[in-house]
This record gives sequence, C-alpha cells and structure tokens, in this order.
Amino acid sequence: MNLRQLSHLVALADEGRFIAAAERVHLSQTALSRSIQALEKHFGFDLFERGRTGVVPTPAGKVLIERARRLLFECQCLERDAALMRDGEFGDLAFGVGPFAAGVLLPRFISELRQHAPKVHPRVQVGGARGLLNKLEAQIIDFFVADPRMFSMSEKLESVPVGRMYGSLYCRPGHPLLAGPSPSLPELSRYGFASGLMSAEVRAFVARALGFEQASELPLRVECDDLAAVVKLAVEGDLIALVPNAYAQASAPVLRPLVGIFGRGGLFADLHAIWLRGRTLAPSSNLAIRLLESVARRISEQSVQAS
Repeated sequence: MNLRQLSHLVALADEGRFIAAAERVHLSQTALSRSIQALEKHFGFDLFERGRTGVVPTPAGKVLIERARRLLFECQCLERDAALMRDGEFGDLAFGVGPFAAGVLLPRFISELRQHAPKVHPRVQVGGARGLLNKLEAQIIDFFVADPRMFSMSEKLESVPVGRMYGSLYCRPGHPLLAGPSPSLPELSRYGFASGLMSAEVRAFVARALGFEQASELPLRVECDDLAAVVKLAVEGDLIALVPNAYAQASAPVLRPLVGIFGRGGLFADLHAIWLRGRTLAPSSNLAIRLLESVARRISEQSVQAS
C-alpha cells in the first residue's frame, strides 16, 4: 500500500465510476482496477460493491476511504510546509542583535517578516556581542547581528554584511552645549553620556572616535539596554544621549545633534550577520538576513547622517 494507491481509492469513491476515476488519476481503466484490487487483497476485504451503474463503498470501505482522505490531506500539508520551509516562509527563527541595532532594525524587521512570512515564529535575543557569541556557540541562536570590529572574529565564524548604522550625540533643545561651537572634551565630560549597554571594545571604539586617550575617560554616566530610557534621560535632563541617528529622528525628533563631534566620517557600526562556519543556516534565517539587509538599506537612505 502506498499514497498513490490511496489516491486511487479516494478518486473512485468520489467519481463512482472506473472510467471517470481513471481519467482523474491519469490511468487506464484496467490499471486503476488492478490498483483497487491490490488494495482489497492487502486489506483482506472488498472496498467497493460493483454494479451496472458504477461502484459504491462497502461499510468497511467507507471507514478506510475517510482515513485515506486524512492521510492524503496530511501529505499535501507536508508538501506545502516543506515548500514554505525551503523558501524560508515557515518554521522557527532564533537570532540575536545588539541594543543599538535592535532599537533601529527590529521594529521594521518584525513588521516586514509578518508580511512576507507570517508562519515564521521569531525569537530574538538582545544583548552584547560577546553574550550573543556565547549563545551562538551554545546553538541557542542561529546567527546574530553585530559589528565584527567590536569583538574578536575567529576562523570558526562566517559573516555577511547587513548594513551601516550611523550614530551621534544628542541633547535636549536649549542644552548649554548648543549655545557655542562644537563642545570640547572637558565640556562633554562635564555633562556625561547616557547610552545603550557597551562592551569593552565598543567603549574603547567610541572613546577613540571622540578623541579620548583612554576608554576609562569616556564620561559614561548611564548604560541600559532600553534606548527609549536613554532618550528620556536626555530629553528631561542635561545628559547627552549616544544613540543611532535613525532612532533619534524617528523616536525623538525633539532631540538636537551635537555637530562636528566625530569628524567627517561620523560614528558608525558596520553590521554583519554572523554564524558558525560550516553550519548550514535554516531557510528562515536566510530570509531574515535578506530582510534585515533590505530594512537597513532603506533606513540608511531615509535617515540623514548627523555629523
């Protein structure tokens, strides 16, 4: 017994005549008759009562025909789900992203994922690159999004660029630092920064970009993984917020950038999707990376770099 024979069984039950059923399953009448006879021999009883005008299922045949319908339906569902998985439109999705990128990329990404692949169920871990790397190695996540410059990329990792995200320093309207020219390092240190969580590598990178000689000189007063809280601290006080430009423009347009702080190049993160070398990504992960690239590109095009 196989699924093809079960499809013959259901076709004959639906059509009631061998000729019509044979046409439906693209067989000769003789071949269909042999297939049904083989099933009856396999089960040990008649499945149909033959008559001049056609066939009708026997009581036992009715039971098996309904079971066959369910099996064929499940097979069709299996084929459909496999096709969706192949295209990345079905299954679980587990990946990680840092707090800065999460505040900018995740809202649009989740929205687009629901539109493109509503049957994909995402589980997103937000944290620092080192913590996400540990989760990757423990196979808790399939990949994570980070700037490879911010930690040691080993030979056991592979990556692909996702996009570049610019950031800058922002303060509330009327802040004393907006009254004069570009503020000096002592002036910045006087008020201090509020920022998302920073690894040691990120802290050193930002300190160098600002012109501090040591990472320990970076006047970081508040660190948290909630960019909304960082922005609120800047809007309601004198702390300076270090946030992505796109986030500031979309979530806190009242904030004003401190221009000329990072020079012409600006402060930016080159985001990559990173996974274990030699590990085949699930189709849903490949789809997610493509959507992240698309979202990052549009955000970059729509946002204006603060300098």
